[in-house]
Amino acid sequence: MAKGKKSPTPKLASRHPLTLNAEQVALLTEMATLVYYSDGFVYTRDMMRLTKLLADRAGPNFRRACLAAHAG
Repeated sequence: MAKGKKSPTPKLASRHPLTLNAEQVALLTEMATLVYYSDGFVYTRDMMRLTKLLADRAGPNFRRACLAAHAG
């Protein structure tokens, strides 16, 4: 039985773009803001960079309002 040839670089499966509605975008932004700016927990540095990217897209006014609304 012949063995298949192994590729030197793996081929990644194509992914469909993620489509979110406005409410989902707002919730994702809020969650990322709370995780990043209130000492939330992430598993990896890549996750930390992603939460910061999402949180910072909304701007400082959103960040202040979000953190004030969830101050505990």
